[in-house]
Amino acid sequence: MDFYYQSVESNPNIPIPLGGELMAEIADMNLKFKFSLVGMEKGNFLVAKAFENDLGRSFRGDSIRDKDIKLSFVHGNTVYGFTSEVINVVTQPEKMFFMKYPKRIDELNIRVSSRYGCTLQAMTMIGHEIASMTIVDVSVDGCQAIIDTHKGSRLFDIVQIDKLFDIQVQFPATGKRGSVLGIVRNVSKDVDRIIVGLSFKDLRGDLRQEIEGFIKSLSSLKKH
Repeated sequence: MDFYYQSVESNPNIPIPLGGELMAEIADMNLKFKFSLVGMEKGNFLVAKAFENDLGRSFRGDSIRDKDIKLSFVHGNTVYGFTSEVINVVTQPEKMFFMKYPKRIDELNIRVSSRYGCTLQAMTMIGHEIASMTIVDVSVDGCQAIIDTHKGSRLFDIVQIDKLFDIQVQFPATGKRGSVLGIVRNVSKDVDRIIVGLSFKDLRGDLRQEIEGFIKSLSSLKKH
């Protein structure tokens, strides 16, 4: 996987609304979890809380205090990232994390292979609920999909980084149905939808050929 970094600015504005989602990683503890931004003071600190039922609520605050933490977020169609440090963790009235304000933000253009826009209907089971989803771009390595939901849905809490989806899809050219395993790599949430970036897992044999054939047809359309 290739990562391309482009620095945005020094002491930057962070284009995340209150309640916006941040993906967090503490590499030396092998931890990945999600934050919701609840406040900031430019140049000084950020305040975020872990999502309910997320891993971020389960470990002791003193175990990550003063640790370097990598944070990323989606704005528009771009993924941005920065490195910070956990200053303090409070547990009341909510478990909240105070982190240093970043000195710079990087634009992360992450691509394994060429992706092609499409509209491919699919379904997956999330918790005990069958969820409809639309795949909006695809490559041989993964895809981006939109999960339709509604305000207050439990899906907002269930969809987590590294969660495995079993995606049921029918390919339009051949009419064949297939089951594709996808691992959630990034998540962005709106009022009535969840956008997920997925990397395919154990894609082989006939299923891989179906996806390659589908991509080939998209590539041909793109040239005309």
